[in-house]
Amino acid sequence: MAEDEDTALTAGHPALTEPGRLAALAETGLGTEPDDALDALADHTRRRVGAPVALVSLVSDRHQVFPGLAGLGRPWAQTRCTPISASLCRQQVVTGAPSIIEDAAADPRSRDNPSVADIGIGAYAGFPLTDAEGRVLGSLCVIDHQPRRWREDELTVLADLAHTGSLELRLRIATRDAERERSRTDTAEAMLREAFTRSQLLLTASQALAHADDISQLRGIVTELVSGDLKPAYVGLTLTEGTGGLHRIDDPRQALGPESGDALSRLEDPTPIALTAREESLQLYATPAAIAASFPEAAQRQYTELGLHAIACAPLPGPDGVAGVLLFGWDTPHEVDVLERAVITTLAGYVGQALERARFLENRVSVARELQEAMLTQLPQVTGLRLAARYLPAGQWEQVGGDWYDVVDLSSVSGTIALVVGDITGHDIHAATLMGQIRSMGRQANWERPDGPPSAVLAAVEQASVATGIGATGTVLQADLRPDAGDNWSMRWACAGHLPPILRHRDGTTTVLTGGDLMFGYPELRKHPLADHRASLRPGDTVVLYTDGLVERRHVDLDIGIQRLRDTIAALDPADPGRFIAEIVRRTLGDGNPHDDDVVVLAAHVPAPDRR
Repeated sequence: MAEDEDTALTAGHPALTEPGRLAALAETGLGTEPDDALDALADHTRRRVGAPVALVSLVSDRHQVFPGLAGLGRPWAQTRCTPISASLCRQQVVTGAPSIIEDAAADPRSRDNPSVADIGIGAYAGFPLTDAEGRVLGSLCVIDHQPRRWREDELTVLADLAHTGSLELRLRIATRDAERERSRTDTAEAMLREAFTRSQLLLTASQALAHADDISQLRGIVTELVSGDLKPAYVGLTLTEGTGGLHRIDDPRQALGPESGDALSRLEDPTPIALTAREESLQLYATPAAIAASFPEAAQRQYTELGLHAIACAPLPGPDGVAGVLLFGWDTPHEVDVLERAVITTLAGYVGQALERARFLENRVSVARELQEAMLTQLPQVTGLRLAARYLPAGQWEQVGGDWYDVVDLSSVSGTIALVVGDITGHDIHAATLMGQIRSMGRQANWERPDGPPSAVLAAVEQASVATGIGATGTVLQADLRPDAGDNWSMRWACAGHLPPILRHRDGTTTVLTGGDLMFGYPELRKHPLADHRASLRPGDTVVLYTDGLVERRHVDLDIGIQRLRDTIAALDPADPGRFIAEIVRRTLGDGNPHDDDVVVLAAHVPAPDRR
């Protein structure tokens, strides 16, 4: 577009030519030259949102420049500049609000923009980048080459990262102000290097804390981040509670901190941490005398015992006020300068966001896990058979899975007891939801086919899953037990990709009951129907069904895991199936050792006549 057309565009939008905004743009010192930190932010944004292109765009009254970009081809990746007429990002400068476009060729805000065809923009989402005064300097945006409906979680991530980009620009402006005030002296150059290092720290912090899903991780992440920059002797994290209490997050690598002690654990207490939470503002104490002048001896003693001479307490923002306090302590007097204040408060903001997300995820998983456990069957009392089962969630708290067991007592209609174990693919809430649906389908299919065979039940569930669009995949095994001649029980089972049952004979020997078919969820790939297999359980025999979390280990062959389980089963007395299973789990997984998959064990024991 010609220059006079550009002028006409800017003249219609005073926000683009506002002097304060243009001065702030100049103060960033950014232009068409690539900026490593902003290129990293663009690349991180592209990967987090899952878009082919991400840009850090700064909009002047004539041009827009891209000091940060990822995924954009030539010539823009070389020139890093377009005229204002080709800028979609100028909309955020004019409106001050995000711009979300799902079909750029059809949307009136973009369809006539030449960049839509030139760059190949199918969809666009941009959030404003602002200075400390709230003036919009540009945009952090993502581009898809095809029309796209942006998901809410994608836009939330983009908004969080735009906040990170705004903080980066503000820090650049503050750094240039500090540089100018010190007239480019050696001190100013040192501060400039320090400011750049701290800007890198904040970018690293935003990325590290964005992946923190566990509250217990937060303190350790901050400690590692600041150990080489602010160099505090101590980092503390204290959370507020709805009852007015203060709860410290422990770090096992450090001694007890100043948040400890029953007398110093509430919001109304006369301590720096409680004061920070009440006042909702940064509290700084540069010397022991400053601490002594503000707080009683009991509070001072906590810091004296740790050898701390200076502390800084920053509130953690939360959805309902202060969510906690981040404390830095130094073992010498320490005056926190302007740049350090910016770093500390920004870190506190990141920690607050991560804390809110971790609490949300923790609550979601807790609810899902309770629902998952609630769906597990209460085992029936069966004459001539002893049953026991155990379910253990994954050792990683955030993992909820699709493992389950079920026992369907069909003895009143067919004399059969159906034992089921299964594992729906995945370690998330979606997998647990699918598991519940498949379990319910299995129960219905068993009652509709009380005489079996198990293969027909599994096939019916599989077809129903496909027909209803559930699309669950994984492994399932069903074993039907029925009283046989004498005190024996006959067992008929079908296996859709599941691990084989292990039969422990009365004399302690074991047999792996081989025989299985393609995993559950792919009926169209089956060349033959699911097969049924048979075995006999005599008095004293026990059959054990389990999921892969009990035997699979990284870098260990599965056959070795099954053999270890056989050895364990052979060495134990199954007369009390509950104790039998508990000891299997203890010996296989260890006491309190973490495991990264759900575990299900189900055992059926036929008591010997002399042990009834």
